[in-house]
Amino acid sequence: MVAGPNEILAFTIGTRSVGDNLRRAIAAGAVTEQADGSLALPVHGPAASTFLMVRNSEALGCGFLNSFLFKHVYAEAAVPQGCAPCYKIKALPRSLRELVAMYEVAKNIPCLSKWGIDLGNPHSQDIYAGYVYVTGLEGARALYPVLRKAMTGHPKIGADVPLLIKRGCSNYEAKLGPSDQYTFAPELRAIEAALKARFKDREPEDESVATMLYGKWVPLAFQIGDDTYLDFTNGRRLYPKSVSYDPDGAQTKQPISTKPFVTG
Repeated sequence: MVAGPNEILAFTIGTRSVGDNLRRAIAAGAVTEQADGSLALPVHGPAASTFLMVRNSEALGCGFLNSFLFKHVYAEAAVPQGCAPCYKIKALPRSLRELVAMYEVAKNIPCLSKWGIDLGNPHSQDIYAGYVYVTGLEGARALYPVLRKAMTGHPKIGADVPLLIKRGCSNYEAKLGPSDQYTFAPELRAIEAALKARFKDREPEDESVATMLYGKWVPLAFQIGDDTYLDFTNGRRLYPKSVSYDPDGAQTKQPISTKPFVTG
C-alpha cells in the first residue's frame, strides 16, 4: 500500500511512476509547481468553453481528476479513483431550439449539468449535447424517467429526444476501453488524496448566457444549416443569402432581409 510522499511518487501506473509523470508535465509547462509545492494547471479562460453550466449541485472537480490526474499524473494509463462513481445522462438536442429549451429545463433539475456545442469534442459525433451528472448507476437510472418526463412535457422538445446513460468521460474509454470493465488499484485513493492537498484549482469564470448564445451557439447553428437560430434573432438571418446563377444564363436571387441580424 502507498503510505508516504516517497511511496506515492514511486508508485507505477502503466510504464512510468507517478513522480516521473509529474516531473515530465512540469518540465513541459503543462503543470506548474510553486515554491510552496502547490500544483496547478494553466488557465485557458472562458473563451475555450462552448457550454453553459447549471450549477444546482457541487462541482465534480473535473479539472483535478481528468485534466490533471488522468492526463498528466497517470499519463492516461488509469482512470482516477475519484471518477469511479461518476455517471451522467447525456441528452442529444437536434437543434439550437431544443438545446436552449433543455438548458431551461435543467434549471429545475437538482443536479450539476452543462449544455452546449459538442462539435469540438474529438470523442463525440454529436453537434449539440447536454450532460447531467449524478452519483452511481442507480442514481442515473432513478433520474432518467424524471428527465425524460420533463423533456417530453416541453413544447419545444418532445418525447423522442435521445437520452442515454454514460459513465465517466469519453476520453477514458478512448484510451482504456469500456467503462463497465474499469478497475481501480487501492493505492489510487492515497495518491489522489495527497495530490488533492497540493492542487490549486483555478476554474475559469462562466460566460454569460447572451455571450454564449449569440457569440457561439447562433453562429454554429447558422453554419450547419440549423435555421432554428432564427428563434433567437427575431427571424433575421445572421448573414444575407448569396446570389446564385442559373447555368443556362438566367440570374436568380433568393429573397433576403435587407437588415441582417447584428448583436449589440
